Amino acid sequence: PGRRLAVDGIWSTDELIDSLAKTTSVLDGLLVGVDEEPAHARPSDGDWSAVETVGHLIDAEERAVVRIAQVTREDDPELAGYDADALVRAHGYQEQPLNTVVNRFLALRAERIAALQALSPGQWHRTAVFMGRGATPLTAITVHMVWHDANHLAQIAQALAVARG
Repeated sequence: PGRRLAVDGIWSTDELIDSLAKTTSVLDGLLVGVDEEPAHARPSDGDWSAVETVGHLIDAEERAVVRIAQVTREDDPELAGYDADALVRAHGYQEQPLNTVVNRFLALRAERIAALQALSPGQWHRTAVFMGRGATPLTAITVHMVWHDANHLAQIAQALAVARG
C-alpha cells in the first residue's frame, strides 16, 4: 500500500495517514443517533460541547493544510500556535447544526489526507519550527496531529456521556 516511509523506525507515513483517515470513522461512531441537544451541551462552564470540539478540529484542519504547503515550499517556516478557544467562539460552532460542522470537518480532512498522500519522502522530512519547539520534521508534526485527534475524540465522547447523564 503506497509509499512507506519509516518514521523513527516505528510507524510508516501510510500508517500515519491511515490513522488520520480513521478519525472520521471514530467520529461517525461517536455521533450515531446524537441529536442536536446533547451535541450542543457543554459538560461544564468553560468546556466545549461536542459540536464545538468538532469545530476546533475544523480550525486545526484549516491550519494543517496551510502548514503542509508552507513546510513543502519554505525552509523552516514558523508554525505558531493559535488561540483555539477564541477561534471556536469566533466561528460560532455552538450555534451551527451538528451535521453542518461535521460535514465541513470531513471535507477538510479529505483535503489534508490528499495533501499528505501527495508528499514525496523528502517532503516528509522537511522541517518547520513547530509551536516554538525548534526544527521539527513534518513526520513528527503529523504524529502530533494523530495524538490531537485522539485527544479530542475522547473529549467528544466525554461531552456526550455527560450530556446523556
